[in-house]
Amino acid sequence: MSYRIDIESLRRYQADGVTSKSMTEAERRRFEQAVEDALSARASADGPGELDDTTERVFVVEEGDSLWEIAEELHLDFDEFLVLNERDDISHPGEIDPGDVVFVPHTSPEEAAQSPRNAEGVPTGEDDFIGGLRERGNDLEYTDDPAAVDFDTEIDALSLDIERYLAALPADERQAALQRIYDHDWVDAGPTQMAIEQAAQNSGLALQPSSHTGPEAEAAAREIIAEAREHSDPQEALDVLEEGYEEASSSVRAALDRSSDTREIAAEAGAEIIADARAEDDPASALRTYEAGRDDAPERVQDALDRSSDAQAIIDDAAAWAAEPLNGEREGTDTPQQRTLESIERLDALTEGLGTELASEVVEALVDEIEAANQGDLQAYGGAMAGPNGTMILMEILDRIAGTEAGDRTANRLAEQLPVDMNTVRNEMHEAVSSGEAIPSLALAIASLEGVEGFRDEVFSAVEQFRDHTIAGQAEDYHEHLDELSFLILNGGAAMTQEQLEAAIDDYIASNPDWEAEFEALQEQLADSGAGLLEQIEQLQALPDEVRADQQARIDALLDDPNAQLAVSTALQERSELVTGESGDALIETFNELGITEDHPLAVSLAGAYLRENVILPSGDIDPSDAQSLEEARTRLDETLRDNPGLAELLGTTAGELDELADAFETLIPEFTEDFDPQRYEIDVARNLNNTLDKTNEIFRDSPYNRAFRASALAIVGSGLANAIEAYGDDPSLRSALQVSIETARVGVDGAQLVDALLTGGEGSRSTPGLKLGGKFVHLFGAGLAGVDALVRLNEGDVVGAGLNAAVAGGVGYAVFGSSSLAGPVGFGIATLATLVQFGRDAYLTAQHNSRFETQATADFLAHAGFSEEAAQVLIDQSGEGHSAVPLLIRYGELHGLSPEQTVEWINAIAEGENGTTMLAALRDNLHNTLDEFDGDILQFDDHADGFELASPSLGESRNGSLTPSSQFELDAILPQLDIESPQEYA
Repeated sequence: MSYRIDIESLRRYQADGVTSKSMTEAERRRFEQAVEDALSARASADGPGELDDTTERVFVVEEGDSLWEIAEELHLDFDEFLVLNERDDISHPGEIDPGDVVFVPHTSPEEAAQSPRNAEGVPTGEDDFIGGLRERGNDLEYTDDPAAVDFDTEIDALSLDIERYLAALPADERQAALQRIYDHDWVDAGPTQMAIEQAAQNSGLALQPSSHTGPEAEAAAREIIAEAREHSDPQEALDVLEEGYEEASSSVRAALDRSSDTREIAAEAGAEIIADARAEDDPASALRTYEAGRDDAPERVQDALDRSSDAQAIIDDAAAWAAEPLNGEREGTDTPQQRTLESIERLDALTEGLGTELASEVVEALVDEIEAANQGDLQAYGGAMAGPNGTMILMEILDRIAGTEAGDRTANRLAEQLPVDMNTVRNEMHEAVSSGEAIPSLALAIASLEGVEGFRDEVFSAVEQFRDHTIAGQAEDYHEHLDELSFLILNGGAAMTQEQLEAAIDDYIASNPDWEAEFEALQEQLADSGAGLLEQIEQLQALPDEVRADQQARIDALLDDPNAQLAVSTALQERSELVTGESGDALIETFNELGITEDHPLAVSLAGAYLRENVILPSGDIDPSDAQSLEEARTRLDETLRDNPGLAELLGTTAGELDELADAFETLIPEFTEDFDPQRYEIDVARNLNNTLDKTNEIFRDSPYNRAFRASALAIVGSGLANAIEAYGDDPSLRSALQVSIETARVGVDGAQLVDALLTGGEGSRSTPGLKLGGKFVHLFGAGLAGVDALVRLNEGDVVGAGLNAAVAGGVGYAVFGSSSLAGPVGFGIATLATLVQFGRDAYLTAQHNSRFETQATADFLAHAGFSEEAAQVLIDQSGEGHSAVPLLIRYGELHGLSPEQTVEWINAIAEGENGTTMLAALRDNLHNTLDEFDGDILQFDDHADGFELASPSLGESRNGSLTPSSQFELDAILPQLDIESPQEYA
């Protein structure tokens, strides 16, 4: 949308009407010329050739604007707007270009009051009316020559406009309207606030107290300012002001914030920073001194520096120094390309090591100088141009400032105006993308232009090649490394308890000394690539709508690939910075735009990681004895869940329901009290947890996120109880409440075991300095949840064939906690298996061939489940399609009511009998046929099969292993032919 500049072209305004910063000298020149040209064109069309700031404002057109859209956005009368812009250079309302200026009438009070009403019954034009009041008050606040302004007259005029607005409203709406206007923040527009108060007095309306009202607050603020003014040293005065501010009430702080005296003290302190910078011998040193001083200064001094024309001059001087080679007459073999290279090299020296925001301002200022040079000394030689070396350095500079508003704006301007070496751009782009780095800023800006379809296709192809070659190769290495352990966990793990599985994984890793280190290196590599691919996708998704539209299908397809999903899922688990703060919200927005929501595996991974980093792990700090920790926890929950429509869309719910859930979750955080009562706390925990779990069920009953939010609720409650035990003593009420809470949450973790592990000595216990029990609770809970999740699924036979989301440990349990928080061998093993199965099913199935796991390592692994050596040697044999009979044997035992341990005992008894190993091998071979028939999906094996069932199998077929029992009934009939007793005897 277009933006406003002030009448002298000195400042650019934000959307709310408050000045953001001084414009550069080159910007001022450009806009002064643009306003002069527009006034001249209006005069040529018999309109006024002078600007009347009492009736009109100046706005600058941006990409995509039209006169109609500007009028609609600012609630203008379109015909009046057209009359104001009758000019020779605008022959048609649609013929305006970015950078043009247009004249905009002030919204009259009556027009604003009579505009359509919004859902709350407030005139839609009120915001623009308030914006106009703010701009006028801001102009008065920062007038260059206060002595030349009659403030009483100006405030009377503002007051009169407010009274006109009120008079145009129904009488019963005026009080509320005036209070609405008054409640706005009038910092930097103090005269308008005075006008509002005057209008209230003239209209006979009483204003309710607001954050910026009250003579007592004003008096207290004046007292603090007077005390600061007693110090002649600017820094000392600032220190006194800041100290008084910290100790003041909110209303006094508001008075100080809007005081011109406060801003003057800040400006005086800022002047010292400017003076120190000015004392440096060269522009680069001046910039660094200025930046160091600004970074160390309080926020109000930084704001003063941002408004300071003297501070802007430091930036302009640096840009002018960088631009010197572009100016002057050309000599000898001197070329524009050589001159441009020297300017870019100077810019490189200026910005290297500089903060991104300040560096982006310097670069943008230089672009203004390049434009000026192209209209001056270089015009006769074709203008500035960057050769290969200049292009390479320029791309490095632009990448330093990418992501800042000025940096992105500058990249777009250079892409349009500065000829660069496209071979260099291509080479640098391909090298960056293939390495998993961001698409270079200049390459992305060029790809955003019209008429560059070929280059834009190259950029998309480079990202696709990164996925199809680099990530695919890394995923293949990752799968290959995990093949054997994954096969063992999937098959042997089905017969094991958690302790047995831990021991088996421990022994496997111990027997392969380099295995874990190699795995971690491969995982790190995948996480890096996944993070890189996500950044590239976000860059492509941010292309202008008209450019992206034709390529949207290619962007969507980038995450359809299982290898890409594996890399991105790994990044989400291993790179917390991707899912915290603004980065997390931006990634959620991108996923929503791509349609990756609800039960999509990547949506589950993102939502789980988002909850883990923003709710679960930080909940370890919740301490009922620490008021600040409780307030921080409430703030964090609000920021994560409340008013978060993006997260709601990702989860497949509504923002309203998510707000309701936030309300329920906030009740889990106790109120601070000096008189802690364990019994009262226990009662409150039980009630609030039950209510929260009920609300979770109501919203997410059939969703994969039900368990994630239940786990989040338990993490908050459990951490609070654990830290209460640490702070107030191991009271039986607290211990009981903790155990009951775990069982109530129904996430599968044994409450008694978890509480016992939490409160025993050792690493992370109460005796460990600096680590609260709440943090230990979250750590143990995460490991326990993932382990239970995996073992339950294994014992239910829910393996590869059950689908991606229901795969072993590939559900929300792993997505919430990730491998970084899993403890012990079982956590490590489940973490490796989860990513493989969830995002690499096809690769896993392909790996099951040629009996490659019929090894002693498999037999050793099975021994941990209790299998005898004889039984293990028989069971290591795989079917023709690579399946193991162990999960199906466990499934068969389960149908007879046996636990995995009892089934193992029955199998061992078979092997110990006469011809036992031969008969067990025959049983195995028959089951291999079944597994190949069912494509490994043991859940198809039930007590009875559909249709005909074989009740009397032949002895020969049974013993040569050629049968395919498809149900418990058919296998029961085969056992007598093998002289094997029924497992029922072991139930």
